[in-house]
Amino acid sequence: MSVYFTALHPLFGRGKKPLGIAYQQRSPYYWWWAFLRRNERYLACCERNGEGELSELYSAFKDVRNDNFKEWSTRKTDIPKLSLGAFLFGEQQIALTLKELERRDEWREDWRQDSVLVIAASLSISKKRLKALFNKLLKKRHTRTRGRKSFAELTRESTARFKLYQVADTHALGIQLRVFDACTANVKVGSPKTLAEIGIELGLMPSARPKAGDDKREIARKRIIMAAAVSRYYRQARKIVGNTSLGIFPKPS
Repeated sequence: MSVYFTALHPLFGRGKKPLGIAYQQRSPYYWWWAFLRRNERYLACCERNGEGELSELYSAFKDVRNDNFKEWSTRKTDIPKLSLGAFLFGEQQIALTLKELERRDEWREDWRQDSVLVIAASLSISKKRLKALFNKLLKKRHTRTRGRKSFAELTRESTARFKLYQVADTHALGIQLRVFDACTANVKVGSPKTLAEIGIELGLMPSARPKAGDDKREIARKRIIMAAAVSRYYRQARKIVGNTSLGIFPKPS
């Protein structure tokens, strides 16, 4: 089955030349998996082998507790030659160029008006007239122009089982998840660190990190800025994690 992706798909390399994890992290689908792995409700479903709450989502995404994204993404599905990642996020191409329908049952339910043009033509009309009518109809219906499509166009036309909610900034997602992990760990041990300290440890916002020569007032100002940034990243990450249980990503609201 031929599959393509609207966003950059993860790269793993081949054979004895595997690519590093940074190549996987260029893809928003890596981060979908990574954020889903932080969803406690979904992890509980994995513990129950997919039973109970979120069982429907589990039937699609399967167990994500293995920390190897490649193994999860490339695992086999019930559909021949289709990996799990392709099954979830891949676009299902219509295997059609030009076909004469000879019977009613040849009509396919997945043919949409915006992707397939079906016409009936009288063969009693001259070829010249038919060509003119067809060209006029084609010009009206086939309005797609060459060039890169917008995200809205890609989403509207998407046939993927799980579509990206919005354009995914993989760099920002990486920061949000690092902050989420650090803040979650901090809460579990009784919150001994301030948000500003977490941000400094993670190397966030160089301009908001105290440096030699800063007076107390400047240090306090920078800590407020850093704390606000960490709080914002954490808040967004929590919402993205929560929305993964709805099959939605990346939605920070």
